[in-house]
Amino acid sequence: MESAPSSRRDLAVGLPASALAGLVVGTIGTFKHQVGVSAATGTGAPIGLVLALAMVVAFLVALRLAFATRWYAGAAALGIVTAVALLSLPGQSGGSTVILLNFAGVVWTVAPAVLAAAVVGWPRVRRRPPAARDADGILDTGSGDRADDVRTTE
Repeated sequence: MESAPSSRRDLAVGLPASALAGLVVGTIGTFKHQVGVSAATGTGAPIGLVLALAMVVAFLVALRLAFATRWYAGAAALGIVTAVALLSLPGQSGGSTVILLNFAGVVWTVAPAVLAAAVVGWPRVRRRPPAARDADGILDTGSGDRADDVRTTE
């Protein structure tokens, strides 16, 4: 059975693709997290921040649910955090020209990394098959002839 080479090939292609997709998600979120916040006054509902964080969580959860391994979600998380970190570097003006120093900017700088760690680190919940129930009553398949047969363990 060629499970291992196929798995290695899948990882070799899938991990860079996941990281690249994470870079795209992080870049979109970085540019759109300020939507709804006035640049002049800094007031307004940060709907862009809420939607950008929801996009990060939805993307990472989808990868965790789609694949049996955490590697794909981890690579995507690395891409998201890398995009946020690179775009928060200071520009020629001394500060970041993309991430402003306001509530939405500070939350966007920290929250993707925290959410990525939570999603990637969340344990996989496996459903157990229903436990076989002991037969009882008239459908008892016990060794005795009678339904009220008392069994003892010796």
